Amino acid sequence: MSLPFAAGIITILIICFGVFYSRFQRREKKVEKLEKLLEDANRELASLELLKSHFLSRIGDVLASPLKAIETSSTRLSSLDSGIPEQIRADLNDLSSEVRSLIRIMGVFEDISNSSSTAGHESDHLSEMEMEIVHMDDIVSEAAMEISEAAADKQVSLSVGICGRVDVPGKKAQLVETVLSIFREALKRAAPGTVLSVELRIEKNMHLETGWSGDAPMPQAEEDILGAGFIRLVASAHKGWLSVNMENESITLILPVAGEGS
Repeated sequence: MSLPFAAGIITILIICFGVFYSRFQRREKKVEKLEKLLEDANRELASLELLKSHFLSRIGDVLASPLKAIETSSTRLSSLDSGIPEQIRADLNDLSSEVRSLIRIMGVFEDISNSSSTAGHESDHLSEMEMEIVHMDDIVSEAAMEISEAAADKQVSLSVGICGRVDVPGKKAQLVETVLSIFREALKRAAPGTVLSVELRIEKNMHLETGWSGDAPMPQAEEDILGAGFIRLVASAHKGWLSVNMENESITLILPVAGEGS
């Protein structure tokens, strides 16, 4: 091999190495930039989680006292023996029931807030809490029984179909209030003489679908449904989601089922 030829090969190798090294440096800078963006995003996410935790906690602090005062006053008024028309008495009973439901929901907000605020310090404990197994079929049955009287008063039939044992990882207190909220929302929109359907089934995930048939004005958007935000918050905390279909008059709660890797 002649010296000029060898020198040419070495020069080409040096140029190639320089090109590859330059590309490597550019990619390394891009990776560092992406890592910086990821760190900033994680810090912002942590800040938002803390803000959400404080917000949920603040909701409970601000609303707990007035809600309890309203509930106490309406209960006292509705218990009077005379002087109150029956329709007003029924309205007061409904008000007491709604306020008690809101007070329980405030407790769920506080529970989620506490879980969020301790996630960074008690991750093992939080993980164990998330691993709690909840029997959704029992919750659905109990919730259906609880609203059956209200459905009968409104002349709405209740049809409940449960596919069998459905276990999900989560917190029972939160899911009980969520299911009750879904049923109440559907019942508000069901017209007298119609059927309020409840179906619990498994399609990879757990699906709790509640359907109604009503003649009430349709909300402009699912956000107009009272309680949708609360239901969506609890569903998200349990790694699930909420599907609201106003056109087909149905609300569906979707949650992962318990099993390997739960």
